[in-house]
Amino acid sequence: MKIVYNRLLPFRGYAAMAFFGVILARRECRPLSASTVRHEGIHMAQAADCRGWILFYLRYLWYWLRYGYRRNPFEREAYENEQNADYLKNRKLCGWADYL
Repeated sequence: MKIVYNRLLPFRGYAAMAFFGVILARRECRPLSASTVRHEGIHMAQAADCRGWILFYLRYLWYWLRYGYRRNPFEREAYENEQNADYLKNRKLCGWADYL
């Protein structure tokens, strides 16, 4: 996964974000931890489940408005599995749906 360090995105308080297949990370968070890279990798797998980034972002926004950030099923799946080094190898299709 390509990681681009910068000063603007994500906003302060967040270390990284998946953005159209690239991880954008704050410069002060260099290097990113393995769990953060895995977390963003889970979001990339979720985007593939949604058949692309636009549909993923629309669905993400819907769940964010409905449940908030931490209860968003995309974030729940990513946070609950970011410590599991094998999660992406064994992840089932649309694994985020288990968190609805």
